[in-house]
Amino acid sequence: MKKLVIAAFASIFIFGSTTTMASGNLESSLTPISAGDILNWMNCRDKKPSDTVKSMTKTENGKIVVVKCADANKIVADAQATSK
Repeated sequence: MKKLVIAAFASIFIFGSTTTMASGNLESSLTPISAGDILNWMNCRDKKPSDTVKSMTKTENGKIVVVKCADANKIVADAQATSK
């Protein structure tokens, strides 16, 4: 019985702490940024700011959204500037 109680408390601690770290909650100093914005930024890393890429996550009216690299870079740069 003691082993079951210890296992339950350990699992609550492990799952609770990983969820809290990944959520960007109020206790975190990191600025929340969406996965779609990160993917767009990763696609634009080796491109010029005037280039465009297809979004990996967004669609409008059944068509893939085209994202400007300058916009994707600005979103990530703003998130990095506010987290310091």
